[in-house]
Amino acid sequence: MIAAVMLAAKFFDDFYYSNEYFAKIGGITNKEMNVLEIEFLNAINFSLHVEPLMFFRYREKMLAQRRK
Repeated sequence: MIAAVMLAAKFFDDFYYSNEYFAKIGGITNKEMNVLEIEFLNAINFSLHVEPLMFFRYREKMLAQRRK
């Protein structure tokens, strides 16, 4: 999850915090954050753009999990 949030910030914001900052928030090492970043990018084929409909579908699924 932390890798997804970090990449979203990098994708949408002109100014964003470093990988080291996100690693600290996530309680992991900077090295692990870097690995998670590249693994996440490979898993999504470096396609960071998400259509609004798909975003809202996944958002609803995540919210439903939180309510359980």
